[in-house]
Amino acid sequence: MRDWLQVVVLAVLATAVMPVAIAACAGELTSWRSWRLVARLARRLRRRPVAEVVVLRRPIEQVGADLHRLHAAFHRGDMRFAKYEGCRLAYDRVLAEAADMAGVTHLLGLLGPGPELDRERERVELALRHHGMLPPLVA
Repeated sequence: MRDWLQVVVLAVLATAVMPVAIAACAGELTSWRSWRLVARLARRLRRRPVAEVVVLRRPIEQVGADLHRLHAAFHRGDMRFAKYEGCRLAYDRVLAEAADMAGVTHLLGLLGPGPELDRERERVELALRHHGMLPPLVA
């Protein structure tokens, strides 16, 4: 059974290769359409795929601008509860993103609202001030 399969495979290969070999011997290989297709496929196979650069983080300038904007909005005060909560959530996310960029460990995404989160936010703000990502405190 195996010998019969080998004979069939060789026959199919021979019928595919023979026209190319005959055209090559006759010097008509450049004008033969199927050869152009084979050449195009060979060029595609030779090309190495270019690795795509995937941006994992936003640019630090954009994070810094959001941080400054939300810092001012969060510490402004005189807000209704819904607006304060939305501002706090946005500020905590950007603060956590900036802390990750600066290499500061934080628990901002883990703690629930309350005094522990407020102390953690103050600690992260102080660390980001030392990194120059937040303006220094004015006396």
